[in-house]
Amino acid sequence: MTGQGQYEHVFAPLRGVLAWDVRVPGFIDRDDPVPRFAPMGCTVYLVLDKGYLRVDCLGGHGQLGFRAVSEPTPSPHWDLDEGEFAVGGYGSHFLGDDGQLAAITQVRYALNSESDRAAGTVRAAEIRFQYGGVLFLDPIYHWGIRLRGVGAYERWLAWEREDTHTRAVFGQLEEHVWTA
Repeated sequence: MTGQGQYEHVFAPLRGVLAWDVRVPGFIDRDDPVPRFAPMGCTVYLVLDKGYLRVDCLGGHGQLGFRAVSEPTPSPHWDLDEGEFAVGGYGSHFLGDDGQLAAITQVRYALNSESDRAAGTVRAAEIRFQYGGVLFLDPIYHWGIRLRGVGAYERWLAWEREDTHTRAVFGQLEEHVWTA
């Protein structure tokens, strides 16, 4: 694993900010007797004390892109004729107690041959928070970005290293760590 380096421009905005929720955008589907939240899984928002970190599936859904935004918005390709735009909160699954502000302490990420170093895209990432919270993001999932917690990065990495087909197509994974 290597340190700060080339992705400092991607993760530096996370230094010194606090996170308090993880939100997935979607829409309210009112076709059923009880309205239901229908998530659109290719975007995830990390709610910060100053704005949001938007994480998107990119390319063939094999890369993650990160950017700071002021608020969640529907993606242009979403057909919102189905219902009104909304977000669902998942922070308690990854950050700990609801409402608890947690500093981002580390981002572990992996690169492969499709990762764009200039654009700052990564194959998968794990964000670690103060008080032990962990959010793992994997964009190669049928429904969008797979969200997992503690231990998911290690399980994913072990599986990726054993998958000779993936390695032959996308090259060896390079692991990196950014520390706040």
